[in-house]
Amino acid sequence: MAINIDEVYRFVQFIANKEQSGFIKPSDFNLAVDRAQMQLFMERYGNPAEYQPGRPIPRVAYNQTQKVSDDLRYFVKRISLPVDSNGLMLYPNDYLHFSSASTNYVDVKFDRGTTTTDNCPGCNKDNTTGSTSSTVTSKTVSIRPVDDSELSNLLSSSIVGPTKAYPVLTFYQEGVQYHPKDIGMVDFVYLREPLKPSWEYTLVNSRPVYDDTSSVDLEWPVQVFNEIAIRILAFVGINLRENDLTSYSEGKRQTGI
Repeated sequence: MAINIDEVYRFVQFIANKEQSGFIKPSDFNLAVDRAQMQLFMERYGNPAEYQPGRPIPRVAYNQTQKVSDDLRYFVKRISLPVDSNGLMLYPNDYLHFSSASTNYVDVKFDRGTTTTDNCPGCNKDNTTGSTSSTVTSKTVSIRPVDDSELSNLLSSSIVGPTKAYPVLTFYQEGVQYHPKDIGMVDFVYLREPLKPSWEYTLVNSRPVYDDTSSVDLEWPVQVFNEIAIRILAFVGINLRENDLTSYSEGKRQTGI
């Protein structure tokens, strides 16, 4: 269930009026609400500002806890995408962060019978007894992300190079590069960009009145309503240079709501 944009707007107006910060214009609110949701998104996925030297792990990160996974679940998207003959896959238009990638391949194993060193009438020309058979198994394998330096080492190795059983991928500006290149289709899981929320209105007696048909709600579960609202208030408080409003919103964000 998404968060109704009008409920957020009315709540933000209520807090702003309570702090005597005045009326928040719809245009200011729409600008702040998008930045607020993206701030929350970055925090949930993993804020690099919290990395420490030698320990690139933030306090909160994607898939770190069930709460984080639940908060981001509306943005986790699964899609099957083609890989061209050069091993390149274009990014989806709404791509934001990588989650996982996998592919299917067919594993064929041959059984050529039992080898014997004896000279026997039942042996074939390969000196084996029994019939030759094959076992065909379809497998799903995970595609491991690697950086440029590791990819160079893998491609130059005759022992641990990428195969269809152990494929790898690397991220570039033009798309995702896969090795081996003839990998075919890929099941790609990623976090998409949230739709830009917007509180739209019509003018009635020169006053803005909420228009639910043209407005865009927030694509977040209701449990993060307050967190987004408080972030909006922080941006609005800074814009209005209202120390009380900024302190209120920042205090609520730090203590958790």
